[in-house]
Amino acid sequence: MVRRVITGLVVSGLCVLGPGAAGMGTVAQAAGKAAPHRLPWPHVVRLRAAYLRELGHVRSSRIAGITRPVGYRPAAPAHRAGRAPAAPCTEPNCRLTYHGGAVQQHPRVYLLLWGPKWQTDQAEQNSAAYLRSFYSGLGVEPQDTWSAITSQYPDRAGFPAFGRSVYVGAFNDTSTPPAGTTQAQFAAEAAAFAKKHGLKTGLTEDQIVVATQSGTCPNGFAAGCPGGSNYCAWHSSIVGGAHDGLTYTNLPYLLDAGASCGEDIVTNGGVSQYDGFSIVGGHEYAETATDPDPGTGWLDFNDVDISGGEIGDKCAWVYPGTGISDIGLVALSTGTFAVQPLFSNDTFGNPEQSCALAANPDTLTLSVPASESGPVDAAVSLKVKAVSSTGAGLSFTATGLPAGLTISPAGVITGAPSATGTSTVTVAAQDATGAYRSASFGWTAGSVTGHLTGYKKLCAAARKSGKANGTKVVISSCGGAAGEKWTLGPGGSLSAVGKCVTDPHSGGAGTGLVIESCTQASNQRWTRNLKGEYVLGRGSLCLTDPGPSAKAGTQLTLAACRAAAGQVWSLP
Repeated sequence: MVRRVITGLVVSGLCVLGPGAAGMGTVAQAAGKAAPHRLPWPHVVRLRAAYLRELGHVRSSRIAGITRPVGYRPAAPAHRAGRAPAAPCTEPNCRLTYHGGAVQQHPRVYLLLWGPKWQTDQAEQNSAAYLRSFYSGLGVEPQDTWSAITSQYPDRAGFPAFGRSVYVGAFNDTSTPPAGTTQAQFAAEAAAFAKKHGLKTGLTEDQIVVATQSGTCPNGFAAGCPGGSNYCAWHSSIVGGAHDGLTYTNLPYLLDAGASCGEDIVTNGGVSQYDGFSIVGGHEYAETATDPDPGTGWLDFNDVDISGGEIGDKCAWVYPGTGISDIGLVALSTGTFAVQPLFSNDTFGNPEQSCALAANPDTLTLSVPASESGPVDAAVSLKVKAVSSTGAGLSFTATGLPAGLTISPAGVITGAPSATGTSTVTVAAQDATGAYRSASFGWTAGSVTGHLTGYKKLCAAARKSGKANGTKVVISSCGGAAGEKWTLGPGGSLSAVGKCVTDPHSGGAGTGLVIESCTQASNQRWTRNLKGEYVLGRGSLCLTDPGPSAKAGTQLTLAACRAAAGQVWSLP
């Protein structure tokens, strides 16, 4: 393995840990000779009774964001069972894509230390001090440009934003966690804590980090525990009930797993034994923020790791296929910490660019409609707007467009939908520096029914609402007659009273138009262009009020398209 240490903001900083005086943990940032940063000792909470009440009654989402041990590469299918890849691509050339769920725009981190040894064991006190200092520095700007990487991943309500610490505080449940702790038990402990502290609103913003004491050996932990020994940590969420949406992390005592979960992975001023806590804890924090309800936020379903291709998975320990270790140091307001890079769509390109330790200072804003709808076979021209903070040139792509529509590199969506239905369109913009932004909206293409209003606000009609084949299509004063209610539908049909406007002899200019049984033949296929003309087939002849005439009963004809007064119609 080649180990490449990304130094990010600070390369020479260090954290010095000690128990402090009067029950206080101390973290000092020696690199900048800053004064010691003191945090209060965790609040003692007793959750045993509440935990037992929740156990067996809390339903949890799937385990996600699994931080694998160093060097672990599971054999897994090309994508998770039941999930199609988000887009045709080959790793590592796949971005994170949005899957419709919430993200944490203002995450709040509660550190829940489970077990009495956090109070009595010196090594665990030091570990707790390191965790508290790390989490309390996250979100504080301008130092924390690492958390800001998540700001490029919004939900439909907006973008994540930072400015002050995401850390709420540390709490110590002095009851002993069950050996081989299971997912159900972690969920019950998180729910008991939420109930104890009245976390009833905005649950999707809260992260409860459940850190178990040394020797707990949660099920499947990399310290040789039962269940496969295949992870360093994971996150999940509660589904349903009073705690619906509450996110929680299983953070075992990582020093029990040693180097496989990051101990001493970076030389960090003599305290590198704690590196794993910030590397793994940071991994889960970022993934909880960007995919709190696992599988519905930002992730890459093309990722071969069954843990799910979230923002941390794609850059964990060694980037897939490269042998390059992407671990580095970042300087927060509370000290210098080892962290892993996070996957950045903004700097996507190759492993050296897309796994980042700091947010790209070049940003994009992208504007798309809240939703879009219109008839099939009606021409579309929609300009997507984006702005680069550096003024760099932009290029656009899109997925999910209705059949018949395309987007140009300049961001103009054109064409005509060729089938009815609703799809989710995702438009992406990228500038010349690599900054990237995507946004999604719904697009519905369907039939449209109404008056076909033309010259002098007169309406096209099947003469006297007749239904027989060969009935003339004429102009009429607009009223409520059945023969005046036209539908532009799939295949370019333009119909009233169950019959379609037809060129009866497939003739040329001047041919009088009638209604016939609908066959979707070429002499019945109309396309509405952006000028409001109805063009027959692929030719250049348009539905026309000849003259134009204001006389009711005048038969409509075909004529060369010129956007003349008698050729512009209001439907849709």
